[in-house]
Amino acid sequence: MKFIHAADLHLDSPFLGLQHLPNALLTQVRESTFRAATRVFDRALAEKVDFVLLTGDLFDRAEQSIAAQAYLFKQFERLNDAHIPIFISFGNHDYLADQHQTVSYPENVTVFGAQVSTHTLTLTSGETVAISGFSYPQRWVATDQTGDFPVRAATDWHIGMLHGAVNSGGEAHYAPFTVSELLEKRYDYWALGHIHQHQCLNQQPPVIYAGNTQGRSVKEAGDRGAYLVTSDEQTLRPTFFSTAEILWETCQLTLPETDTLTAISQQLVTWLNDHAAQRLTLTTVVIRLAQQLSDEDTAQLASGDWLMLWQRTQQRVMRAANRYIVAVVLNDQPVKIEAPQLDEQYWDQGAASVFTPTNLQTLFGKLAQEPALADWFVQQQTSDELERAARQQLARLMGEEDDHVS
Repeated sequence: MKFIHAADLHLDSPFLGLQHLPNALLTQVRESTFRAATRVFDRALAEKVDFVLLTGDLFDRAEQSIAAQAYLFKQFERLNDAHIPIFISFGNHDYLADQHQTVSYPENVTVFGAQVSTHTLTLTSGETVAISGFSYPQRWVATDQTGDFPVRAATDWHIGMLHGAVNSGGEAHYAPFTVSELLEKRYDYWALGHIHQHQCLNQQPPVIYAGNTQGRSVKEAGDRGAYLVTSDEQTLRPTFFSTAEILWETCQLTLPETDTLTAISQQLVTWLNDHAAQRLTLTTVVIRLAQQLSDEDTAQLASGDWLMLWQRTQQRVMRAANRYIVAVVLNDQPVKIEAPQLDEQYWDQGAASVFTPTNLQTLFGKLAQEPALADWFVQQQTSDELERAARQQLARLMGEEDDHVS
């Protein structure tokens, strides 16, 4: 038996935080999730696998674009022509309640419903395979679903599909589970989704997070891909294969005798010449300085103005190194994380006009007129606290807090 386990394709990721990239590079970045997914389906055809498992978050947003739907239909049709079945369990980004498909999937595609169910395949080898799973009915599934999975069926192989997070004892939104619960089912393989870092939670039987097929920010550094799983007598053996179109990396650069932006520029060029990448790599460089920059240079670096100019003048060097420097920060400054779901620039512009004392007083009505609360509402600290709470809530609603846990 041979199959592919992939998850978290996140087609149509907007990459809004990367608007400053050159147009050609931005196009490549935006197409990267599609190109990475294509490598999954190409590998399935090349290996002539028996079936493909896609464990959630095929789409990045509930509002699925026509282009993303058409793309998946085309890929599924390719596998249909090769008689390769596909099993899908939708996750927290593409949950069932928001499925508005304009075209029906080919007949080789099985989509799990909101309740755990099991489908049985008979392979050309004569082996029988039971596959159990479910799809999210809404964005959050706060309860442990493993109790609804049946114990191992009387088949040659039994596989579980689960888009969820290991129960850490805190507030749970994504089908929490424990590895021991999964092992109690006596399945031969657990195909997990939701966590974007590929990893093995148990060797035998394999309990595997495939990770996402394409990293979408510096928080998702390192290679991304899927797993080709083959049978070996009584066990299944997963092998990771890369699918990422582009990589993300954070590099440390120590400059003991540099105290000007001109010197930093020269050192960056030297570093690029010495550290060419095999694949296009969007790179954040963290610089450790022994001597402090002038206030003017520090301000230019912090604002991003210096980097934008440097990027324009050093495109040839970056192209030769197969790298694009997306951020340069000093060691005493936090590395800014570009959120693929939320453009910070637009948020800041909106927040400046929305989170004002006047708007807050209007929003809270008579509460703001109470003597004990009136002064509190007009304080800048209050506005900052409410804005921070709103940011956190928005991140939770968009599924960003837990999707990137390694």
